[in-house]
Amino acid sequence: MNALLYFTDFPNDSGPVYTETIQGRFPVEPFNTFSNLFFLAIVIYFSYRVYKNYKAQLFLSFALPVLFIGWVGGTIYHATRSHEIWLLMDWVPIDILCLGASLYFASKASSKKRQVVGLMILVLLLVLGVRFIPFRSHGQTYAYIATAIGLLLPIGIHVFQTRFKHSKYMVFAVLSFAVAISFRALDRYIHFSMGTHWLWHSFGAFSVFFLMKYIFHDAKSSRLVNNQD
Repeated sequence: MNALLYFTDFPNDSGPVYTETIQGRFPVEPFNTFSNLFFLAIVIYFSYRVYKNYKAQLFLSFALPVLFIGWVGGTIYHATRSHEIWLLMDWVPIDILCLGASLYFASKASSKKRQVVGLMILVLLLVLGVRFIPFRSHGQTYAYIATAIGLLLPIGIHVFQTRFKHSKYMVFAVLSFAVAISFRALDRYIHFSMGTHWLWHSFGAFSVFFLMKYIFHDAKSSRLVNNQD
């Protein structure tokens, strides 16, 4: 009886049915599931570098466990489509990381508290406020775009203030995200058996990797400057 309820209520979450979603198999969404391994690779790659001296990379020390939680939730969500909790664990950690990174760079944007507070309020409106707008379609995609703007605005200010040091990583991050969000929106319209949502994961992971590379090298540079002072 429980198995019958599982199939009649499928999927057991509020997430969309993707092109490759097929009820009754495991994993339910193979490409969407295994493309999440890119995020696990990022966690392993940076954990080896960050936790050697975590005090020098405090933001990434916080970010990596959150990203790992997102990897666990996203993998189980796409593999099973079995519960709302996995969907929440898929996207909430990403929002936390984006908001955290936005506020982290906003705090470095100016020595004047009013300017910092104003930028933080704008970031909060972009990252969180847009989620309350009732879009007719593609609401989640628009929310991700607004989140990206809320993240890139304070980072862009910081890149300018540091005279574009390590900016190549941000260029790669932005380009990867642009490709990723395109594939996310196109999943319904491109008729591949596996869809294109897994390419959103793949290029999204590349974007996260380059963003973390920027944060890693920026923190190292800031520490060197502080030591010289």
